[in-house]
Amino acid sequence: MQAPPAAQTGITEIVWHDRRYRARAVAGGAAFELYSDTSEPGFQPTGSAYHRFIHASEAVSAGGEMLLAGVAPLSIPVMPGITASTVHQYSQNPRIGPAERALVSASRATAFITPGTRMVKPLSRHQVSRQLTSAPLVSGLCFREFDVAHLRFPNDRVVLSGDPDDVRDLAFALRWRAIAPEDYTSTELVHFPGLVGIPGRERRGSMILGTGFLPSGTHLIAEFATAGLADLPLTARAEILAYTPDGAEIALFQYQPQTNVWSRVAGARHRDLVNRIPGLETGRTLFRVNPSVHAGLTGEHEGERVPITADPGHGFHAYARGAASRSPITAPRRFHTRARWRDTEVVALGRNEDWVRLRLSNPDIEAIMATDATCVERGVYECWAPLAELENPSTVNLDYPLPPAPPIP
Repeated sequence: MQAPPAAQTGITEIVWHDRRYRARAVAGGAAFELYSDTSEPGFQPTGSAYHRFIHASEAVSAGGEMLLAGVAPLSIPVMPGITASTVHQYSQNPRIGPAERALVSASRATAFITPGTRMVKPLSRHQVSRQLTSAPLVSGLCFREFDVAHLRFPNDRVVLSGDPDDVRDLAFALRWRAIAPEDYTSTELVHFPGLVGIPGRERRGSMILGTGFLPSGTHLIAEFATAGLADLPLTARAEILAYTPDGAEIALFQYQPQTNVWSRVAGARHRDLVNRIPGLETGRTLFRVNPSVHAGLTGEHEGERVPITADPGHGFHAYARGAASRSPITAPRRFHTRARWRDTEVVALGRNEDWVRLRLSNPDIEAIMATDATCVERGVYECWAPLAELENPSTVNLDYPLPPAPPIP
């Protein structure tokens, strides 16, 4: 073993597979970058040494880095003969029996979300382009950053992909902070019974197993979906990230709700990464988004209900002339529209004259055939319908609790 180059900081020593390694905590302590002076399975060259990434739960460290991450790790029930390998084996089988499913569900329930939990969603190059030029929303399948922090090499992140790309030397992701746990649900069979039976010809990416975990022969990763597959508002300082072959995580763009823009934060030395995104004007640094679209996020402000934006950890804000108002926000709420079309439950997303874009809220093969919906990304199916044909449209409201006031010194 040897220390990495001097530019690396925060070097510690951990035990992994009964061997000691020099290591550096990444992602706030959710993962470690290990260093070795000799080539080992899974290690990639880095300068004069070799490195790889592992999840903090796989290592023994005296530094308590995983606790410092502030996220509850996935836990395995204490039962005779039950190990993480047992749960992983069951989690990869969509046809497990009731007893095995209860065990997997008990483990899955320990991967919970709290306000401020950092979430990530893998993006293809084309999805990045659309994200920069569309409303500041996120929907579909996603993960806690804590659970996937060790997947830093582009090849490792392929397993997460919801919109498969033909690029293998670069990966992209969207990162934001959760406003409330009610905005997310697991992908277990009880929540999405129809996704498991959708045939491969109607899917993008890997199948949904219905166990709440990602299909993977190696990793046990909890899988989430936005509640009802509805759009959620992006929070302040959401980021679009790039992952390079050397395992680096590069922030390319950051969402600034005060000015309603995505701002390029990557410097000139990362211009080549930005140039890999199709459809972007060379040298462009700001991408404006529609300030009127906040996924139905509103609040009471100076006696009126107005659109607001969320900044978990710092509350909710109304904006005027590009500056955050000093008046407090009360009764924050998110709403969206649900309806039925051709006997199928749908979420109404947007309107174009007499047509409305719909997303299946509980996809199955019958609903896909009835609506002629298209799989736009893993687990997400959309279509267009005449507005006049929608049945029972209704507004669904979710009230958010206000964050506690800071203590008075």
